[in-house]
Amino acid sequence: MGKTDYLPSNVLAYQKKVHNIRTRVTASQTQWDISTLALAPLDPLIAALDAAIEVSENPATRTAAAIRRRNEARTALDRVLRSFIQGRLIHNLLVSDDALLDMGLPTHDHKPTRHPVTDDTPLLSFSSPAPGIINVAFGAGNKKRRGKADDTHGMEARWLKSHSPVSPTDWSELTHSEFATRSPMRLVFEGHDRGQWIHLAARWENNRGEYSPWTEIISPVIP
Repeated sequence: MGKTDYLPSNVLAYQKKVHNIRTRVTASQTQWDISTLALAPLDPLIAALDAAIEVSENPATRTAAAIRRRNEARTALDRVLRSFIQGRLIHNLLVSDDALLDMGLPTHDHKPTRHPVTDDTPLLSFSSPAPGIINVAFGAGNKKRRGKADDTHGMEARWLKSHSPVSPTDWSELTHSEFATRSPMRLVFEGHDRGQWIHLAARWENNRGEYSPWTEIISPVIP
């Protein structure tokens, strides 16, 4: 991690900062319009890191294997946490600069670079790393590559959970919204949701809140 990284390299300082961020998000979740679904992937990863640190930092149980497991737990959390911080905090205009500073995070860019609206639509693919989880990988459809299209801030996905495989006819019927600045976007569901369909479409958003056209509505099954 570089010297300008907003997350500390020291694992105990990292743990303290993670808990501070999580506590602040809990207190302001409604005000910042952060859904429970967006938060769901963080908590088991934070708990896993806490458990690994408890073992690795105890002189009686500190072994090379314990340190390795701690580092693996941190890496797993880091991937999800950074995406959450970028998409749900730093680029969330409902989160004030003071709140970002209190969490030790970079403040909003008040003079953003103006980017044009793209005519490209995201190229989507779906995978499932575990039951009840769908990863939505996205890329630039006109370039057939993974990641954001040029001159975009991120991807908005709208979706609807249904017992029917028949997708809605209009995007306005998709009532849930998620946003991601890095691929893949992760959707987490409950056990009783398994076997249902999600009907999902996506579009690019630039830093002025302007959008590309929607993709077709695609309907994967919740695994």
